[in-house]
Amino acid sequence: MEIGNYLLRWYLMYNKKNMKKIVFVLLLIGALYHTSDAQGVYDDFIYTRQAVQERKVIPWPYLREADVFWVKRITRIIDTREKQNRPMQWAKNPLNLILYKAITEGKIIAYINDSFTSQYTVEQYQKFFSYPKPVKNLIDPNGDPEDPTNFTMDTIQIKLTSADVVRYKILEDWIFDKKESRMFVRIIGIAPVVAPLIEGADIGLQDWGYLKYHEDQNNEFDCRELFVNMEVFNRQNDAARITYDDWFEQRLFSSYIIKEANQEDMAINGFAEFKDSPVAAMLEGERIKNDLFEREHDLWEF
Repeated sequence: MEIGNYLLRWYLMYNKKNMKKIVFVLLLIGALYHTSDAQGVYDDFIYTRQAVQERKVIPWPYLREADVFWVKRITRIIDTREKQNRPMQWAKNPLNLILYKAITEGKIIAYINDSFTSQYTVEQYQKFFSYPKPVKNLIDPNGDPEDPTNFTMDTIQIKLTSADVVRYKILEDWIFDKKESRMFVRIIGIAPVVAPLIEGADIGLQDWGYLKYHEDQNNEFDCRELFVNMEVFNRQNDAARITYDDWFEQRLFSSYIIKEANQEDMAINGFAEFKDSPVAAMLEGERIKNDLFEREHDLWEF
């Protein structure tokens, strides 16, 4: 070691003119070595992308019950087929695949109802709306397909996949804080929504489990802890990709209201006056949205 240091000092002493080149080469080698060990978000960038991976969830400000002047529970639908919501189907990181993998790997608990009182097991969740389907297997492909001796009957299990999810139900509370004198929104839960065909019959939209959006008192793993490190496509700038936590917290999505808290606990289209009129139900949702918009102003109008 002493001999090596002596030789290095001797070499630098007689190569002062090349000092800058030597330092540059050493720094470049160190940078390349460091980069080779670093893990970025994607490997198709020429620089290491670590900002999203290192993000942490910013907790919501503490809210006292005594400061809650008014609150309303709202349920809305996000349809990823709408143009504004298309980034949620980004091929490199679609939300439906993120949630499905997290649930089936046991990272997030899926609840059966929106009260978050009963849970699915992973096996129950994967078998959700699955059903057996009989299929024919021809023994001789060139033979008569109607000949009962020319085929055997097998049964396959039809299951839902993450690709079947194109809608999400959002449960949220609109809260007026009299201490801060402002209205703010807190998302409570998210439910993937599917429209399964059971033996060819359309049974309508069904909730595929409810997921807690924010950490509760039991400190269970929630969606925000997952979303904060998951990128969503940014149309404006590839270098400033946002996360799904930003997407929901900044409310960058488009949606429509399907339910306002009521004593019957029914959605808008469950009431007699809206059951047979989708247009009237949509207009009622727009009326509720407008009432929420004006609520903050009305509370302070004298």
